[in-house]
Amino acid sequence: MATSTAIASLETLVAIHRSNNPDEIYAQLISNFKRVPHFDWIGVYIKHGENMVRKAASSETPSVSPARLSIIQIPIREKKEVLGKIMVMMQPSQSIDESDYLALMKTGEELGKKLALIENSA
Repeated sequence: MATSTAIASLETLVAIHRSNNPDEIYAQLISNFKRVPHFDWIGVYIKHGENMVRKAASSETPSVSPARLSIIQIPIREKKEVLGKIMVMMQPSQSIDESDYLALMKTGEELGKKLALIENSA
């Protein structure tokens, strides 16, 4: 795992567990992961009805055409229910390794637990 991905993941997990404000958590997730050099663009999408709605992103659009980027989508889920996704785009020449993937998966898992907890306490 790139050191920058490890740091971004740990900082995001802390933010998830400290805050009960989803918008604050999304903003912190974006802020942390946009510092990872091989991540060109990152966005958080949350399910509203049948649609996924973008809640936060590192920029309005990626710096290059999405057709030229590698894309990874990480589910945000609580148990088996998909609540949203974290989308990361990167240059094809910059591969994501297994530890990057696992760090993003853990972030999605913890975010899903937190969103379910917030929703159930409302």
